[in-house]
Amino acid sequence: MAYSIEEAKELVIRAGKILVEKGLIARTWGNISARISDEQFVVTPSGLAYETLTPEQIVAVNTADCSYEGNIKPSSEKGIHAEAYRMRAEVNFIIHTHQVMASVLSIEGKDIEVHDDEYKRILGDTVPCAAYGMPSTGKLRKKVAEAVCNYPGSKAVLMKYHGTMCMGKDLENSFEIALALEKMAEERYRKACGENKKPSASITDYGRSKREGNIFILKCGGHAAEYRIDGLPEGAPKAAVLHAEIYKCGNAIHIIHSTDEEVVEASSTGRILRPLLDDLAQIAGVNIKTVKNGFINAKAVAKELKNKNAVLLENEGALCTGITESDAEAVAMVLRKGCTADLYAAALNKTDRLSTADAYIQRIIYVKKYSKMKK
Repeated sequence: MAYSIEEAKELVIRAGKILVEKGLIARTWGNISARISDEQFVVTPSGLAYETLTPEQIVAVNTADCSYEGNIKPSSEKGIHAEAYRMRAEVNFIIHTHQVMASVLSIEGKDIEVHDDEYKRILGDTVPCAAYGMPSTGKLRKKVAEAVCNYPGSKAVLMKYHGTMCMGKDLENSFEIALALEKMAEERYRKACGENKKPSASITDYGRSKREGNIFILKCGGHAAEYRIDGLPEGAPKAAVLHAEIYKCGNAIHIIHSTDEEVVEASSTGRILRPLLDDLAQIAGVNIKTVKNGFINAKAVAKELKNKNAVLLENEGALCTGITESDAEAVAMVLRKGCTADLYAAALNKTDRLSTADAYIQRIIYVKKYSKMKK
């Protein structure tokens, strides 16, 4: 059952909004496609916000060679969609997500045997894990194609250190697959790690702020106040001192204090957060450190944020920065996932990580190019 091109484009747009609403992606990470014939599919464009997509921005791609017409570039991951449509006649709708728990499971690099009958009905007997390839590369396409070919009954594929591809007969089925995979992955995570520790009620509120020239508005403890970056009043709150120092040292416009359970727990370990997932390296930075006594060591916190968008505060979560509020929120989202992956790796005594070279390359590409595309 292929769709008409008009119907396919509308369904892809609807699916993009659902992905955002359900938190299965951050920024424009992930992509969506729908089959329109055995020769073509439509797919989301590269780098454009899902919330405002129009039918004209959804790109028709030729399955055989991934060629397309027009000035709008299709997703850079179009190749993995093409391979799935080429090998799976029953697949008509695909979503590639960076959903939290399934992405965390991908760090093992192992195929998942499905034992529960309900999960088997939705996912198949096995969810294979494609070996690692950097995003948008021929290597990743080849590894995903091998997984799809070797497990013809699978409805989903994990991509090591990266995310998932869910292959459905239609939009509803693709989301059923994604959500079942996420539920099963969370069960496996909880079995390995137990429940995350609840953040202490004594965690200091570092607040969140927005800079406007030499002024910033700090919301902290339920109150908002305005401060000058280079002229704080005597006795200014410690949170204001910390935010001012960060603004002095970098180009951040927004700062958010993340107290997600996984982030607080990871911050309590004192470990350097080395990326296990490539979107953490891209959006937040490589080798995210933990600073002790954040209020006292404001300069150390600011220093860590010069070339990164996140810093862990010992036992108190993290500060996340961005040019826009949505940038900072995306950092917080991938940081939570990155911390979850770190806790899972620790429970499994897993020591290998995304290679340092790959992490730095992806960070540079994101900062120099991709982060500007959504804007």
